[in-house]
Amino acid sequence: MNCKIKSSGLVSFCTLIMVFISGLFSTSVNGQTTSDCSGAVVLCGDLYQEVNASLNTGDFYEFTGGCNANLEQSSVWYTFTVQADGLLSFVLDPLNPIDDYDWGLFNITAGGCDGIGSQLLSPEMGCNSYGVAAPEPNGATGISTANGGTGNSNGPGNLNGPAFNADLPVLDGEQYALVVMNWTNSLEGYTIDFGQSTASLYDEVPPQPDSLWVDCTLSEFGLRFDEPVLLSSVQVEDFELMAPDASVHLFTNATALDESGGLASMFSIDIATPITASGTYGLFLTEASGSVEDNCGNVGEGFVSLDLTLLDPPLSWDAEDLVVCPDENINMTVNSVVMQPTSTDYSYVWIFDDGTGEGIGNGAGLESSGDGTYVVEIATVPPCYAASGSFVVSTEECSLTIPNVITPANGDAINNAFLVDGLENWPGSSVRIFNRWGNLIYSSQDFGSTAGWDPKAEEASEGTYWYELRIKRGDESISIIQEDGETDYPADGNPELVILGSFALFR
Repeated sequence: MNCKIKSSGLVSFCTLIMVFISGLFSTSVNGQTTSDCSGAVVLCGDLYQEVNASLNTGDFYEFTGGCNANLEQSSVWYTFTVQADGLLSFVLDPLNPIDDYDWGLFNITAGGCDGIGSQLLSPEMGCNSYGVAAPEPNGATGISTANGGTGNSNGPGNLNGPAFNADLPVLDGEQYALVVMNWTNSLEGYTIDFGQSTASLYDEVPPQPDSLWVDCTLSEFGLRFDEPVLLSSVQVEDFELMAPDASVHLFTNATALDESGGLASMFSIDIATPITASGTYGLFLTEASGSVEDNCGNVGEGFVSLDLTLLDPPLSWDAEDLVVCPDENINMTVNSVVMQPTSTDYSYVWIFDDGTGEGIGNGAGLESSGDGTYVVEIATVPPCYAASGSFVVSTEECSLTIPNVITPANGDAINNAFLVDGLENWPGSSVRIFNRWGNLIYSSQDFGSTAGWDPKAEEASEGTYWYELRIKRGDESISIIQEDGETDYPADGNPELVILGSFALFR
C-alpha cells in the first residue's frame, strides 16, 4: 500500500503506522544499523544489490533532504569516497518496478554524519522523491543526465520534476552519504548502478602504515594507517618490528584509538620484548592471522620506519659531604660522584635546600654559595627517567689531604689520581713522583692547579710510588692529613714546606 501523497508532499496516517512498526525490521553492519548514517554500508563497486529490505529508521531519526520534507522512512544509508574528479551518476532501479524509492545525497567530507542537516557542515547535494501511486509503475530514479535528469532536487510527486537529477561534479577525496528510502515498504529490494559515473568512486588502494611513534621507554608504540581499516581484521599478530640487526620484536596487544563504526586508523601496540639498542626500526604487516583490510577488502601492505634512541636512566647517589675553606666556594659536579652514562643527554636542575624549592642552576656542575644542602635533579631528554643526588657543603679550617692509595681507571671515578686536596690554595707548590727504582716519572711546578697525576696502564703499573711535595706556604702554618693522621706544621721562617711520603697504586 502506498501511503505517500506525492502531489502535495503530505503523509497519511498509514505512514505513521509504518514508522511505528519499523523497529521490527533492521539490518546492521559492525553492530550498527544500516538505517543510520553512522552504520552505513560502504560501497566498493559500480553495482550494488540491496536484498535486505529495511522497514526501519534506525536508532536516530535523520534529516533526509528538502524534497523528502525532511522525513525518514524505511531507510538504508550508504557511503563512498571519491578517488578521482569527475561526474557522479547512479541509477537506483527497483527489482519490482511498482516500488517507490526516494533518496537524498550529502557531502559529509567536513561534517561527517553528525553534520547532516547543516548546509555548512554536511550540505545536501541532491534529493529526489519523484513517484506515482500504485498500481502505476515508478521505475528507476537517481542521478543521470543521460536518462533525462535535470536539477539537483526533484519531487515530491510526479508534478515536481523528473525521476532523475542532473550529473553531479565531485572531487577527489570528498566523502558522500546516500540515503535510500523504501516508501512502499517493499521486501523485494533494488540495485544501485554507478557505472555511468566518470569520477572514480571506489577505494582500490591497499591500506598502508603511514606513521609510527613511541613513548620514551620504547615500550608503547602508536601506529596510524593512511585510511581506516576494519577493526575485525586487526590482530596483534599482524604486526612485527624489525631491529637494525634483523631480529624481530612482536607485540602483546593492538588497541584501536579512534574506533568508529567498526573502523579505526590509529592503534596502540605494546612491545613484547624490550628494545636493547638504538637505531632504525621497521614495522611490517604480516599475514600471521590473516590480513589487515579496509572496508572494501583491500589487503594492507608496506611498512613504516622509525629511528629509536635508547635512553639510559641517570644514576642517583646519597648525600656527598664536601668541606670548603673559610671564604671559599667549591665546584660541585655530577660526574665527580657518579659517572653518568655518556650515550644519553640529560637535563639538570639544582635546588638549594632552603625551603623555597626554587632552581638555582641548570648545568652538570654548580659552584656553592654557602653552607647547606644542594640537590641536583637529573632527567633524560626527553624526560622519561629521573634521578637525584645531593651535596652537603660545610666550612672548616683548611687542611691538605694527601692520599695513600689511588685506583686509576677502575670504573668508579673515585681516587683515580694522586691529588692533594686543598693544594690549590697554595699556588706554586710542586711535586715529583718516583717509582720503586728511584726513576722520576712525573713532576709539576704548580701541582695544585692540575687535576693530579692519573697515569694510564702503560705509564705506571701497580705498586708503591714515592713523592716529594714542596708547599709554597710563605709564613703561614699548615695542617696536613696523611694515612697516620693530621699533623700541624707551624710557620718556621722557611717559606717552603717539604713533605716526603709514599702511596700505593692499584688497578
